[in-house]
Amino acid sequence: MKAVVFANADIGDYSFCGKYTKDAVIICCDGGMRHAMKLGLVPDYIVGDFDSVSPEVLEYYKKQDIELKQVPCRKDETDMELGIRHAAEIGADDITLIGGIGSRLDHTLANIFQLIRIDKLGIKGRIVNENNLITLCTGRADIEGQKGDLVSFVPITPEVKGVTTSGLEYPLDKATLYMDSPLGVSNVMEGDRASYTFDEGMALIIKAKD
Repeated sequence: MKAVVFANADIGDYSFCGKYTKDAVIICCDGGMRHAMKLGLVPDYIVGDFDSVSPEVLEYYKKQDIELKQVPCRKDETDMELGIRHAAEIGADDITLIGGIGSRLDHTLANIFQLIRIDKLGIKGRIVNENNLITLCTGRADIEGQKGDLVSFVPITPEVKGVTTSGLEYPLDKATLYMDSPLGVSNVMEGDRASYTFDEGMALIIKAKD
């Protein structure tokens, strides 16, 4: 089951959303309801403390037959975390996070690192916005795209050992990449498929555009 979890970060161009929301369970976290409304989507579930959604949007969805789970504002979990937990509880095996990359760097980093939690649950995951598609890699990543697409490999452990690439302009063969070095940033796809494999560590794979 595919699930999309909407959070509250701003989205300027919604054109990327359709490929992820099609045939997916829609979970809105608090202010993420506004994105569902702009897309004309009716959420399957709504979770959060409702401190960031406008009263008008909240009342609109309260009048519909949607499962709504409200929690106290003083809590340990972020609303995004609650949305991911709910997706896992209903059996999702593929989770896309939308509205999780914004101007608040603390929230953005926390949301990106939720990919680790998703991976620990044995679920495929990604976080996306207009300019970025971010996935977690723990050993192998197969990438689809177009010739010329930019792909970055960003270690999130001190070292990632045995990194080998395929289908990228700047090749690596059993290389060690370090968390404090940007060596893996802005590689270029040579065709419509590329891959990274490595032996030890953890990294983010980021398909990005300006």
